[in-house]
Amino acid sequence: MTTTLIVRDATLAINGAPEKRGEHRAHIESRLTEVATMDPRTAEECVEVLCSVARGEGADPDVLEALVIVAVAQPELAQRINLPPVPLGRRLATRLERLAENERAMAVLEMLKERFPGQDALERDLGQLMRRQGTVQDLVERYFERARKLMREGRNNEAAGWLREVLQLDPGRKDAARMIRDLRIKRRRGKRRSFGPTLRLLAVTLALAAGASYGVERELRLHQEFETLPQVIDGNVNSTRRRLGELERFIAKHPVWHGALGALSERSELRVQIAVFEDRDRQAGLEAAEVVRERLESAELSREAGLGKVQSGDIAGALTDLRRALEFGGSDWSRREEVARDVAQLEAHLKGPR
Repeated sequence: MTTTLIVRDATLAINGAPEKRGEHRAHIESRLTEVATMDPRTAEECVEVLCSVARGEGADPDVLEALVIVAVAQPELAQRINLPPVPLGRRLATRLERLAENERAMAVLEMLKERFPGQDALERDLGQLMRRQGTVQDLVERYFERARKLMREGRNNEAAGWLREVLQLDPGRKDAARMIRDLRIKRRRGKRRSFGPTLRLLAVTLALAAGASYGVERELRLHQEFETLPQVIDGNVNSTRRRLGELERFIAKHPVWHGALGALSERSELRVQIAVFEDRDRQAGLEAAEVVRERLESAELSREAGLGKVQSGDIAGALTDLRRALEFGGSDWSRREEVARDVAQLEAHLKGPR
């Protein structure tokens, strides 16, 4: 039985001592040079020990890294024992990113990209990793530019909503805080400048309406109608969309009343909230797709390992790997029927003729 001590020794033999690690990329290159000169039989023994604990999504990244180093440093051995460097490296990078070791994941992908040029999957993984590392900053910049564009168009209420989103994501953005402050000052000045004309307009309106109660009744009725619009449930995008839709219909039907400015301001805020919801949903979709990709890659790795064991005569080990491949692949895996047939044939082979 493989012990933890043996696994640790095999990992140290390939990866070197942890205390001697320096910059990630330099460390990988130094280990590749060292392992390239290792006796192939010794390297194969290390791989056998490490493969026994490298299955599943929770595999130790040091174990995966050791397998990647052997696969790259000793290509003939890797081909003979079916140890594919690129799928292994991509799996390692995914595992490292999930553990927030992004720089280490980047070093692995960059090394593989140089050693195996023309691999679209590596290009894609590296690009996605770089984008995910900058996701928050990308959102900040996108929101900030959107706010600036809205300000140029004179849509200051919506701009203020986007600037507040910028500050939520990056509280250190002094430029966004300053712009919000400037917008508040501008709004107050605008109110003071329009206060006199507004009073005169109100006076005229009241004078014209003095003989009748229609104006007052209308304002009360509109206020009550506004209050009955569906409310937003915190964090619920459907309720936010429903409120916005009803609010837009209300504004289109009643563009002029004493609460019109507040309604317009709320409409801008709701539009911002929905756009933020959509951004987050889009990001969640990308992350879900990444989980599926990793699961299918694990299925492929287990299948390849199983086929390799069939060739070496380890039928029981092959069955274990192929069954694991079916678990990873799930019901929608394109190779499911093929692997299921292989499993059935191997099970029948183990049982022997009746």
